[in-house]
Amino acid sequence: MLKEYNKLWVFGDSYTTPYVCVDPVDSFWGLAAKSLNVNTIVNCSRSGNSFSTVQQLLIGMSQEIDWDRDMIFVGVPPLERITIFDNHRNTGYHGHNISTNTWEVDQFDIAAHRGLVCLQNYGQDRQLILHHDRSWLETDILRQIFLLTRWLDSIDANYLIINLSKNLDSNNCWGPSNFVLPYCKDHKKCILFDKTYHGINIGVNKPADSDAPEGHHGPAGNRYFFEQSLLPKLKECNLC
Repeated sequence: MLKEYNKLWVFGDSYTTPYVCVDPVDSFWGLAAKSLNVNTIVNCSRSGNSFSTVQQLLIGMSQEIDWDRDMIFVGVPPLERITIFDNHRNTGYHGHNISTNTWEVDQFDIAAHRGLVCLQNYGQDRQLILHHDRSWLETDILRQIFLLTRWLDSIDANYLIINLSKNLDSNNCWGPSNFVLPYCKDHKKCILFDKTYHGINIGVNKPADSDAPEGHHGPAGNRYFFEQSLLPKLKECNLC
């Protein structure tokens, strides 16, 4: 081990939410925690989350993170989702503290997301021009990832940004993406264009809950992603 960590923070959607088709001990993030000798996982994921919510949680909880001693996994959910105000319903949000010694799970409240909800659009709402064309949607996400990496790198954070869904198009080169696409492709701490949780399992492991590749994987798919993509990336970045 090159580094010692206190906690693993996990931000994402259903692909990283505890007990969605896989128990924490068998999930790719649980396997990573054991490999990193982490005793506590702080899982802040929830089904249906957007990338805006992931960023809201990461930044909103940033004062709770020990940037010198914690590892952070920033998951990128399906892109066609938005986060909106819940119209005064005071919708709560809960995270989970998980012990890697007992795998017991304790729920806790996250104030940084109270009063917000996520909606799935998948390009059907033409008023959201961002979702009308995938090329611009991906470019917009890459710009957000550029800003995230600049911040995280500036504080020497231990992190990976992990695409949990459809591979981003590495050939999506046009005027607006001419800077951010090569930047994100070359950034060592990003898994965005290939060997993603979704992409690496196509034709190898069938999702546990669907015949489509977009489903959620059980233990086999999680272990395959961990062993073939995530662990090599951690080693490449000298994070383990």
